[in-house]
Amino acid sequence: MESIPCEINRGGLIEIDFDTVIIRGIDGNKYRQPVPYTVTCSGTGSVRLAVQGTAASFDNTAIITNKSGLGIRVEQNGTPLRINQLISINLLRPPTLTVVPVANPASLPTAGPFTSQATIIADYQ
Repeated sequence: MESIPCEINRGGLIEIDFDTVIIRGIDGNKYRQPVPYTVTCSGTGSVRLAVQGTAASFDNTAIITNKSGLGIRVEQNGTPLRINQLISINLLRPPTLTVVPVANPASLPTAGPFTSQATIIADYQ
């Protein structure tokens, strides 16, 4: 069996705490947090990265949360990144990833704790 040539975050979880988020303050800019991750690959070749998860129905650059009307947008170097879309990266300078809460303007979320889950994958060629 072949070993996996790339590893994200040494196989560990990445947890991001948004602390207190005020629903009226969710504007797609406030509460932005960095995604602290590393990509390590053995061997040479081209690498593509993707954030896998279920996109919010109101924003294909946001992961769903357990709160209806609330998503977590993923950004690559400040630009919204489409969920489940592979992007080519330079391993010497991997892109900066950030996440920011976004609300469905047609159906605002209710107050309370929220969670969301996604997976960063590296596609090695």
